[in-house]
Amino acid sequence: MNSKKIKEGNGFTLVEVLASIVIISIIFLGVMQLIHFTNKTAVSNNTKLVTTHLAKATMERIKLTPEEFFPTNNVTVKTYDKHNCEVENCSNLYSFKVNDNDYDVRVAVSQQEEEKQLNLINVVVYVQSQVKGEESMVEGYVTQ
Repeated sequence: MNSKKIKEGNGFTLVEVLASIVIISIIFLGVMQLIHFTNKTAVSNNTKLVTTHLAKATMERIKLTPEEFFPTNNVTVKTYDKHNCEVENCSNLYSFKVNDNDYDVRVAVSQQEEEKQLNLINVVVYVQSQVKGEESMVEGYVTQ
């Protein structure tokens, strides 16, 4: 009657437990890197989406009232931003704050001879995120 006899094959050995921990750690690190990469990409895509929509919205505002953004008489090749806008009280039209991020707007205008005859002004709107550096551009024509 040997009641203290250790049965063979019951439980896990130390090597098996360590191997399991290593395998689970490798899988966990892979999943964590995937989550980090996905989050970073989502933030970047969100910033790009905001810059694109701000550029489109600014272009639509310029189409409605171009004189609020730049002088429409005798147009020359020039880029306007919050530092060099020529219309009174226009600096607030060239910067936005969305989701606690600041975005700067630049508006490049030009007018070729053919465009002058048609009373059109070529306008390119650039919107850039100050933090992320993402930039979007929209181009269109505005009537004088």
